[in-house]
Amino acid sequence: MRVAGYIRVSTKQQKQEGSHERQRDRLKDWADRNDHALDIYQDIAISGQSDDRPAYEEMMTAVKDGGYGAVAVRELSRFGRSLQQVLGDIETLDEHDVEFISISESFDTSSAMGTAMLQMIGVFNEFWANLARERAKEMVERRKAEGKPVGRPRKVDDETLEQIREWDDAGLSYSDIATLVEDIIGEPIDSSTVYRYCNQD
Repeated sequence: MRVAGYIRVSTKQQKQEGSHERQRDRLKDWADRNDHALDIYQDIAISGQSDDRPAYEEMMTAVKDGGYGAVAVRELSRFGRSLQQVLGDIETLDEHDVEFISISESFDTSSAMGTAMLQMIGVFNEFWANLARERAKEMVERRKAEGKPVGRPRKVDDETLEQIREWDDAGLSYSDIATLVEDIIGEPIDSSTVYRYCNQD
């Protein structure tokens, strides 16, 4: 089977020397063991939530044109940081009879177990999103009780910044985080600002 292997190294991961090479080695080893022909697509120093992922778009176009029987990644987080986007693109692959394989998590949509596991992840993601919204509301109520301002400061305080990064680590999209932060500070905040908070040293 001909497989498209996708590699992504984000801005934060760029500091981790050789991350893309380790992804490549894992994909090649897996393809060799399973006797698959492998083509590599890679985006370097690009966030999984970015709309500008040229290699990813090239790969998905090739998939839709019937060039591959499967798309493989070393781990699910390389495919994208927003689970909604990941599941949506996996559905697109399924519509074109293309399997999705995540080596580290042993996801393989050609199997009933792999499909069931992806569905379970979707359930847990919604559960986490609900918890995140509750957390945002609790922070607002606590600020009010302590007499702290709820309106937008010139920059977020340390507590909110820590919460933003926790949500980022948990895989929420920047737009989802922006919505939660808006509940806390009482004014709109755009996703590009959230991105800066998540990626600053």
